[in-house]
Amino acid sequence: MVKKGSTKVTTVRQHPRRVPVSEKNPVGITIVDRHPRHLEGTSLDVAEIKKIFATYDRKGLVFPKSKKLPGYKNADSFDDAIAVWVDYFNKKFSASPKLDPDVVKALIASESGFDPDPKENRKIAIGLTQITKSTLRILLDPDGEAKAFLFTKIRQKDLKDPVVSIALATRWLFRKRETAMNRLRRAPDHEELILEYKGLLRSYSEYKKAALKKYIEAYAKLKK
Repeated sequence: MVKKGSTKVTTVRQHPRRVPVSEKNPVGITIVDRHPRHLEGTSLDVAEIKKIFATYDRKGLVFPKSKKLPGYKNADSFDDAIAVWVDYFNKKFSASPKLDPDVVKALIASESGFDPDPKENRKIAIGLTQITKSTLRILLDPDGEAKAFLFTKIRQKDLKDPVVSIALATRWLFRKRETAMNRLRRAPDHEELILEYKGLLRSYSEYKKAALKKYIEAYAKLKK
């Protein structure tokens, strides 16, 4: 279960609104009605992550599409974990709109090809969802940008566990939704969210299109 502790505050809803175009606001859009919500408990460790996953009520869960990505080994092996953690954080953050489990599954396809311990880029990122070492530090930092909901005592080797990796990545996607909205001054679409997860939303490099290619292909197949 979530640890009891001091209550934190996070913004869970942000609404774009059109305003008159001006020199200070040339796009004519501002973000308003930011509703703070207090979250009870703010941290999960490995044992709690595994307990929540094992005991989570699966009734009514929305699962990512299966049997749509035959080109990937183990493509459907993590659907249960995706469904649990997407539902958990959709409820935790009162998400509107809700995060789509297919987005997480396509992200995993693009990040690791469903390999829980990919060798490539290991010095930078780890595990199924390729959590970087810098992102892990943020998700553990009680004074950092993700302090509204943190993880504790997560070691780099713990990221090789798919359940742990998916839990952290899903929480990070909610944070990236917030930062993308602040950058764009509107709600991001799913491709923009993934670019922000990959740190490429504002990039002008040629790598940007290539980095999104696998995600787009996987997501399209999941939605057929």
